[in-house]
Amino acid sequence: MRVIRIAMHTVAGLFALGAGFLFLGGLWLIVLGGSWFYAVAGCLLGYVSYSLIKQHAHAFSTAIVLLIFSVIWALLEVGLDYWQFVPRVSLFLGVACVVTLFYAQLRTHDGVQGGRKMRTPASIVLFGIAFVGIGAGFYPHASVVSKGVLTAEGASSANPPVEHAVNQDWPQYGLSARGTRYSELAEIERSNVTDLQVAWEFKTGDVPTAEAAFQGTPIKIGDMLYVCTPYSKVMAVDAEIGVERWRFDPQVVSKEWQRCRGLASHSAPDDSVTGNVDGSADALCKTRIVLTTLDARLFTLDARSGEACPGFGEHGYVDLLKGLSERAKDSYFPTSAPLVAGDVIVTGARMQDWASGGEPSGVVRGWDIKSGRLVWAWDPAAPKRGHPLPEGETYADETPNFWGTASYDSELGLIYVPTGNQTPDFWGADRLPSSETYNASVVAIDVKTGIDRWHFRTVNHDLHDYDVAAQPILHDLVMGNGESTPVVIVLTKMGQVFVLDRRNGRPVLPVESRAVSVEGAPVGQHPSAVQPYSRASLDYGPLTEKSMWGITALDQLYCRIQFKRMHWKGDFTPISTQKTIMYPGYYGGINWGGGAVDVSSGLLVVNDIRIAHWAQFIKHEDALAAGYNPTGAAGNYAQQRGAPYGVVHGMFTSPLGVPCTAPPYGTLTAIVLRSGEIAWQVPMGSTEDTPLLGAITGLRLPLGMPTMGGPLVTRGGVVFFSGSMDHYLRAMDSGTGKELWKSRLPVGSQATPMTYQGGRTGRQYVVVTAGGSQGPEQERGDYVIAYRLP
Repeated sequence: MRVIRIAMHTVAGLFALGAGFLFLGGLWLIVLGGSWFYAVAGCLLGYVSYSLIKQHAHAFSTAIVLLIFSVIWALLEVGLDYWQFVPRVSLFLGVACVVTLFYAQLRTHDGVQGGRKMRTPASIVLFGIAFVGIGAGFYPHASVVSKGVLTAEGASSANPPVEHAVNQDWPQYGLSARGTRYSELAEIERSNVTDLQVAWEFKTGDVPTAEAAFQGTPIKIGDMLYVCTPYSKVMAVDAEIGVERWRFDPQVVSKEWQRCRGLASHSAPDDSVTGNVDGSADALCKTRIVLTTLDARLFTLDARSGEACPGFGEHGYVDLLKGLSERAKDSYFPTSAPLVAGDVIVTGARMQDWASGGEPSGVVRGWDIKSGRLVWAWDPAAPKRGHPLPEGETYADETPNFWGTASYDSELGLIYVPTGNQTPDFWGADRLPSSETYNASVVAIDVKTGIDRWHFRTVNHDLHDYDVAAQPILHDLVMGNGESTPVVIVLTKMGQVFVLDRRNGRPVLPVESRAVSVEGAPVGQHPSAVQPYSRASLDYGPLTEKSMWGITALDQLYCRIQFKRMHWKGDFTPISTQKTIMYPGYYGGINWGGGAVDVSSGLLVVNDIRIAHWAQFIKHEDALAAGYNPTGAAGNYAQQRGAPYGVVHGMFTSPLGVPCTAPPYGTLTAIVLRSGEIAWQVPMGSTEDTPLLGAITGLRLPLGMPTMGGPLVTRGGVVFFSGSMDHYLRAMDSGTGKELWKSRLPVGSQATPMTYQGGRTGRQYVVVTAGGSQGPEQERGDYVIAYRLP
């Protein structure tokens, strides 16, 4: 009895601590204009604690009242949304469960002691509810359940599969220059995808360290698969057995942010691609592999031997720093795949977005595939000039850059380029006219002249780093009247999907201008009071106090208090000298991974990130006094040299490191392109490999985690995706989003899968690279893994 009494008093003490936090925090929240629930709950929990100490039966009845009170409150706030409902009541269900364990020791006012007969059924009911509630967390809870409107069997045939009907290869980053990531191969389909097995595994020997990341999607031509590593090395691997045939090392001078997301290729018109690769063609470089390196060089390599193509550039490569200002040496990083548009290679690069003003020009350049000669240069500062500057002249600094991958329509002769921003991204008082015109846009550039035909801006006066990062997708959209419209699909970090006529940039799905708040902007900033919104979007909904989340009511209360203290006036809230919420955060939304179009059904499939960030302007001298520095050693800090403020920023999380917004934090979504309607939306990834307080729990809670890379869609009705935070390659039903199969990877993947048909066996393969996250070194890798049916 003494042991039980000590245990009961210990529990009562813990309840008292929780009650104090709920009550005092709840009062603070009320003062801030928030919910009154927590203060009341703190009072009730305090009485439970007092009653336990007194060994009074009121402990049990009050715990039940508190539980019922929390259930009613949760239903009123969020309905039956599992991931929002359960954390609101879990703490109080746990309190009631624990109190039942002491029921036999509790007495009523007349001194009658509780008994086992009452404790047992109460415990069974309450623990049973807890067991069912916890168990339900291990099953996915879709945001939008498929309505069955579009499946492979019942899909409209109005979008005929014409683009890749006979393409066995994957010659460009997005399969073709159109960037659809849709393959007509269908040996692997819904009914047999569960039989997929590892066919071969190849290790590049180039394991990423520090800030490096293996995010590359291989390309495939003939019998060879070509992959680039984070350090710009290229390997050719036999596509059916995974044996290395050659490798090319450009001897890159080390730079930060090491990545190579992909390669491109070019085959001469009179060349049989398969013959060229297997050695039956004599001429060197009839098929070329195109590589941009971290240290800003452009190579073309012979696909058979890996030798640098003679006659291309000087010394076998083109120096991409030529024509740029001196600062480019330290801040110009080609990380994404180049585009081959006919006989022209199109290049851009990442800049140091947040470091400083005066960054090098964001000029988009077109190079002759054979000679490396600069054919044209689209300069945002002189968009109608087209021709390159004379030798020795420099393109104007501070124009929006292009760091993703472009797309190309060979019939229209147009290249579609996604753009970023004038640096520094968060300060816009001194923006140039070219930046105001072309920031966060898609620009259609004539492949012959380098002059833009049209552009469409997705954000007005972008002050939130909402670059258009994803490769635009070209698709021939058949509307309800049966007419086909050539469209370009532009995916944004705001989760907006702009569907534009790619001939003229006019919206095919309606776009409206909506008023947004400009409140809180410091002197000098001039945020736009209107922003464009498309009918098609991922539908993030409003961010409110009720949207705040936590594993329990305690950390949820913390997040609610922080939310009420921060500056937030809705989408595009201007960053201020007060902590300001950014939602979606600067990672997106939809980032560089982009999407895929199921040509057979007219569905667009995209993955996204749903994490709120916060940012705050800080005077440079105050930042130094607080210990911040450009390397971010004392926290996340963007110096923004040349602007009056730096920016302190980070993810909006609780003390547990858990996001303060409700799950999912990443989804896979299918959108009906004809209407903009969401067909299905499922959480993507579980917590299995996610650290909590520094430890990997291994719990597979499929609440949807932030995603990287992009999806692959096949005519077999399967969506392949590997960029989840848990270490899996997944296959989903393209019509419903239902998970059909998954395979455990040795480390996580941040890349987009690809598929091809083997030339010798005719078998379909699915390939993914796995390099791990930017976490501990033991969780890094250099894997290229191929799957096929037995």
